[in-house]
Amino acid sequence: MRTLLLGLAFVGSLAAQSEVPTEQCLPGALISIQQDSITLKFNEKITTFRLAPDAEIWRRGTDVASLQQLVVGDDISLRCTRAADSGAVLASTVAAVEKGGFVDMEPHHLKEITVCIGHLVAVTKDTLSVKNDHGICVIHVNADAKIWRGEIYHDTSALKLGDEVGARVTIGYPDRELTAEEVNANVAKAEGKIVSVRPDRILVKEDRVRGRATVLLDSRTAFDLDQGKLEKGAYVMAIGLDLGHNTFRATSVVVEK
Repeated sequence: MRTLLLGLAFVGSLAAQSEVPTEQCLPGALISIQQDSITLKFNEKITTFRLAPDAEIWRRGTDVASLQQLVVGDDISLRCTRAADSGAVLASTVAAVEKGGFVDMEPHHLKEITVCIGHLVAVTKDTLSVKNDHGICVIHVNADAKIWRGEIYHDTSALKLGDEVGARVTIGYPDRELTAEEVNANVAKAEGKIVSVRPDRILVKEDRVRGRATVLLDSRTAFDLDQGKLEKGAYVMAIGLDLGHNTFRATSVVVEK
């Protein structure tokens, strides 16, 4: 069973939230710093952005006074605005983050966000330890965190050692403390045609991988039929809690026309 991390698409639209179209306010690697502008490289595109007069400059948890406190090679996220006189694109927020990181760009309340994915190797009331090929993430959990393991919880009691976990976390500086916003455990997805229907389950021939998935249905399953029917031959996308052996309990099932 291929697993999917619910809620990790949670990081979209963080890099350039403004009235300026995204394609005119692209993030990128910092390749040079001038007195009142920076030059970034995004893929093969190189762009220079002038700074707005009241721009916020932020580097890994701290507002800084000058562009000169940034470091060539930093990953930069931007928020842009337009000059009232000329309409030129100006950088109103410049945020340097860890490689591959994201920023919640609320002015003067910036948060750096990353994702930790792996297997749960330790759990306490307020911490999770998640192991992957890069090492172990120790994640702090408070009462505001949403923990999904078939349904939403607000404490760690539902999690079990060995769970496949994906967590969206904020990075706290200077100690780089990770604090969970969302944690998703053992998320599974099946997408394809229904080949068998029973009162409590459907069998789905998957499009993305070879094989079939058994999708269990119960009173907690939410359905979006889109004017279609839960019947043999219908195309579905189902998401739920992985139970192993190509079987999962569905929390949502979408049936296309």
